[in-house]
Amino acid sequence: MIFSWHRKNFVVKESNGMNKIGVGYASVTELEEQYVLDALRNGRLSQGKYVAEFEKMFARMHDQKYGIMCNSGTSALHLALEALRETDGWTDETEVLVPAITFIATSNAVMHAHMKPVFVDVDPMTYNMDPREIEKHITQKTKCMIPVHCFGQPCDMDPIVDIARKYNLRILEDCAESHFATYHGRVIGSFSDIMASSTYVAHTITTGIGGVVCTSDTQLMEIVRSLLAHGRACTCERCIASDANKVCPKRMESDLDRRFTFVRLGYSYRVGELEGALGLAQLQRKNEIMEKRHNNAIRLSFGLKQFSEYLQLPFVSDNVEHSFMMYPIVIKESAPFLRNDLVRFLEKNNIETRPMLPLLNQPIYKKIFGDIEDFYPVAKWIDSHGFYIGCHHGMTENDIKEIISVFSQYFRDQSLLENL
Repeated sequence: MIFSWHRKNFVVKESNGMNKIGVGYASVTELEEQYVLDALRNGRLSQGKYVAEFEKMFARMHDQKYGIMCNSGTSALHLALEALRETDGWTDETEVLVPAITFIATSNAVMHAHMKPVFVDVDPMTYNMDPREIEKHITQKTKCMIPVHCFGQPCDMDPIVDIARKYNLRILEDCAESHFATYHGRVIGSFSDIMASSTYVAHTITTGIGGVVCTSDTQLMEIVRSLLAHGRACTCERCIASDANKVCPKRMESDLDRRFTFVRLGYSYRVGELEGALGLAQLQRKNEIMEKRHNNAIRLSFGLKQFSEYLQLPFVSDNVEHSFMMYPIVIKESAPFLRNDLVRFLEKNNIETRPMLPLLNQPIYKKIFGDIEDFYPVAKWIDSHGFYIGCHHGMTENDIKEIISVFSQYFRDQSLLENL
């Protein structure tokens, strides 16, 4: 494998000389370079002005008051759950509803917070938590739901919010895969008391590593800020001490130095100024990034609809704006071929694929929860029939054409084109 650096992006070339069309993309332009170099020249590698500005902008873009940047989306979920547990008095017996299709971090975070995930089957068209399946899983121990906006597709939030109100449940939105997607004109992340997101390298907005918690609740914000820094007493939105020319007036208000007073058993989930600099530049390029992804999705759907007898392409209802972090495809039951046969053909032809977030059939979950996949028929179908390909802003028109061409070649080799 050969690595080559270009100013606009990092290109991975396969040994056969052909570019792989990947599922993710990290776009680095002169703006990102400018901000990162400025942070380096300021001599500030721990959190400073760039992290603070990124937090404010990210929260504002999701209609929340406060943003708290941390080192991963998993940490963001964990911090949010720990904060809710503290404010609401939850226990180790508390149950949290999560979808049966999601990246494993969602349900892992519930267990890291010493609570119990309870799985809910998903909608066969959107692949998100199915509101029609929720109430059957609610018990006296249920205190929270985590609707995950998967693949860029917003959840059906109106009935989810109604159910939460009916049973007095908290909502924690997992927005890691759907930055800026909207539902009835309202941005995801704004339907809940608290939301968590990821800015890992494969995500729409990337800081390399990183996550964000957003909330408009001051108490939740302060708890999250404390927890991510070892449980310290300081909870200011921006630490005054991050400015080398200023002294914090709160530090010596008591016998203990406030910055080194710890009031909780916290974690080391902080992130640095370089990640904040990258993130701020990415947010300022939001419109450019999202427009390219939308256009790529339109082209892919137009080119692949000829195979819709066998392939279920992404569904987008009239009341949502899909953000297309990736392009999910599910093989229909009537198809005379297996998912893995098509996936192997795509991979052989340099089109990268990923499974569609199988969860309940993971070895560790079978060990913890038993063999429960049969109780979630839609999730089981997606586990065995679903995969996704890239739809990112680094893809060119030639990449789109190549993808459609490779799909066509597969159906041609299977002698299926004449049936379409």
